[in-house]
Amino acid sequence: MFQIKPYLSVVSGVIVASLIAGGVKAQTPAAPNLPRPLEALGMTYDTLAPYLEPCQKECKQLQKEAKIGYRTTFNVPPYAYTVESGKVVEVMITTDSFEGFIDEGKEKWGPPKSLVYQAVPNPYGSETRVGTARWELPGGVIVDARQTPIPGKVVDVTKLVFAGRTTFYTQKEPGSEGAMVIITNPSAQRTEQPKPMRVL
Repeated sequence: MFQIKPYLSVVSGVIVASLIAGGVKAQTPAAPNLPRPLEALGMTYDTLAPYLEPCQKECKQLQKEAKIGYRTTFNVPPYAYTVESGKVVEVMITTDSFEGFIDEGKEKWGPPKSLVYQAVPNPYGSETRVGTARWELPGGVIVDARQTPIPGKVVDVTKLVFAGRTTFYTQKEPGSEGAMVIITNPSAQRTEQPKPMRVL
């Protein structure tokens, strides 16, 4: 089974069913009480806030923005929770294998509604094959996965002194063709009635 790594960019993502049940081994283990993506989806910001303890120092400005209702993303590995208008509207994770995610998704949810591979030119003259997949789950939940390069984990940093100059040599594990996975429920967001606006 593939491993799940925290995605460092502020981009959004999704999950496999066994992760929801806590079955997938995380690169950075989730806190025991950290809400799983499907549990968190639709949760109010006030309910989510106590779980954001690991990012208290870094997230002070984000917390202010979330309280006002702005769209804000909290990176609490292995998840990234996006809050908008006081509710969690999206949860993201990344996996270290796109094909592994597709296989596991097929096992849990059946074949994806769409699975497309596209040839994308790269600066070195060759083409890269990039895949995207989408599942539509009961209740309007959407799982989107996009193939993306995942950098290798840093395993060692060596200090070298050469000709009086100091340099640092970083050793990394090989990168992989992982997936950015996003879970949302657009239908739930659409059914919410807009709050009446006061007109002067």
